[in-house]
Amino acid sequence: MKSCQFLKQLKKNCVSLFRQEALMLADNILFLREAYPAVYQAVKSWEESDPVSKALVEEAKDGNLTLKYGGDGQAIYVHSKYNPQREAQAIIDKLSEDQVINENSHVVFYGIGLAYHIEAFIVQYPQASYSIIEPSAEIFASYLDHKILKKSMGKNLMLLQCGNQAEALYAKAVQSKDKDLVICELPAYPQIFNAEYAAFLSEFKRIVKEQRSSLHTNFAYKKRWIVNSVNNFKVVLQTPNILLEDHDFCKGKSALLVAAGPSLDLEIDNLKKIKQEGLAYIFSVGSAINTLIHHGIEPDAICTYDPSERNQLVFNKINELEVDAIPMIFGSSVGYEVLEQYMGPKYHMITNQDTVAAYFLKPENGEPIEMVSDAPTIAVVTLELLVKLGFSQIILVGQNLAYTEEKSYSSGIDYITGEMRETMLQADGVFTESVAGKQVKTSESFLSMKRQLEHMISKYQAKVVNTTFGGASIEGTSFIPLARLISEELTKAVVFEHPLNQVVMTKKYNKTYALAQLEQLKTSYQEYQSLVSGIKSCLLELHDLTRRNREKEAHQTHLKMDIQIKAMEDNDFFNMIALPINRVEYGILFNAIQKTKAEKNHLRKAKSVIKPTETFIDLLYTDMNLNNEIMLVFDNVIREFA
Repeated sequence: MKSCQFLKQLKKNCVSLFRQEALMLADNILFLREAYPAVYQAVKSWEESDPVSKALVEEAKDGNLTLKYGGDGQAIYVHSKYNPQREAQAIIDKLSEDQVINENSHVVFYGIGLAYHIEAFIVQYPQASYSIIEPSAEIFASYLDHKILKKSMGKNLMLLQCGNQAEALYAKAVQSKDKDLVICELPAYPQIFNAEYAAFLSEFKRIVKEQRSSLHTNFAYKKRWIVNSVNNFKVVLQTPNILLEDHDFCKGKSALLVAAGPSLDLEIDNLKKIKQEGLAYIFSVGSAINTLIHHGIEPDAICTYDPSERNQLVFNKINELEVDAIPMIFGSSVGYEVLEQYMGPKYHMITNQDTVAAYFLKPENGEPIEMVSDAPTIAVVTLELLVKLGFSQIILVGQNLAYTEEKSYSSGIDYITGEMRETMLQADGVFTESVAGKQVKTSESFLSMKRQLEHMISKYQAKVVNTTFGGASIEGTSFIPLARLISEELTKAVVFEHPLNQVVMTKKYNKTYALAQLEQLKTSYQEYQSLVSGIKSCLLELHDLTRRNREKEAHQTHLKMDIQIKAMEDNDFFNMIALPINRVEYGILFNAIQKTKAEKNHLRKAKSVIKPTETFIDLLYTDMNLNNEIMLVFDNVIREFA
């Protein structure tokens, strides 16, 4: 009788437990589908594949659930089979010993398991932000079956990802310059997911390096971009757009993209033959112009786009020699000094960084303006230009992206300082595969350029031949010596009939449109000034209200400020001038605002946005004199143009 009652109670308990788990799973799925649809889709796709699960949840010795993963008798416990909560606390304690964790930290949890360690972290560090990367949809599904998802999804969670991609993590979580990144992996994961974990770490480190480099570039050049675009605007209006003018003569022909790598010295005789016989168009990029001129070779065009002030040094030699017959194709945000000093013919290409050209320019015939993408090297920009001009074959010369006998530049270049040479030669044991299949010394900077070239080649499916002896192997290219190309393919004169310097300006920009845009910008500028002043007033009010703990009034003022910030974000002047100048600081403000969205306490919410907003608005105030000068230049240039 007693055993019968026991069985009934056991059955009742099992039904109750099953109902609880079913309700919990339903809640988890609903929450996941609404808040993290990409994760929901990843788990759903795994379940629909009808797999045999390697993840097994069982009861640990202390009565909590634990998880093991694997098959064929090779299962590994993800958590302790004795006391998973105590183990989780030990993980967080070790993390605290190894790293300083505070509100300026961003912790990346690699592996969710059953999330004991994440729950312990939230309790111990309620102010620290974090992200969760779970490489296995299978384990994530087990987590959803047995744990309450919201317990691990605190207000400071910035990214939840099911997969092994590092790009999303960087974009979402650590772009703020004041965050210290800390990675915390579940101890079992490097063993269970060895290849995935290694790939994730490698990819993440690479992305962080590249993004930090980009961040540095943005800080260094932030005002240069817009100052260049404004100063160059008159030259842009007066010169042909090389992509807008007729370039059918490029189709079916070959173009040489000549860079200043050390192997360029080996190709001088070949380049002289190509130039003398007109076998292909020669485009010089970066410092290669100095090596070519040093050896008496005038390329068909010089290409330049570097926005830095230092870019003018590249052209000192040809300016001193009064070289003025070679067409210069310049990116519209190039260092303005280059255009002021070079006396030869000029053609422009609009870069996608140039917000000024995008705002004012519209061809008379209504055609869209073809742009080239910003890139870390002029070689990448020129490669895209040559593809868009219609060349059927692009031949890389001197594109080493590596060091040859401790040289990184060809001869004839005398403005590289000793300090720069030392910096360039610090490759720190970085190697890559050469065109000969051997290992060649390179640098992180060269590898970044290599990846950009490979991306551009893949994007356009361009036919690209690499002739660079001793250079890095570039995916998507074939290695053929230049001498062999001359004897087998470049056998006919193609340049003399259509020299580049005979391209004349026939396609003009719409003057009426430019004038209308100018009037619209003037109105936008007045509105922008008013909005900046209004936001500043709100900040002063917020300072006072938060100091006096006036939550309701602080909330109303915060809402008012938000409305003004949103209006500013839609303002033409802000998007064309103010934002490009202060993009980094705006990113910091944007991240700060995103982090406060889950905060329910209006006082804390207002306090948390005061500092980043104030920093940003103060910068906008600092730029007011520059802004007035910019508007004056626009007015003069466009009225003269129209």
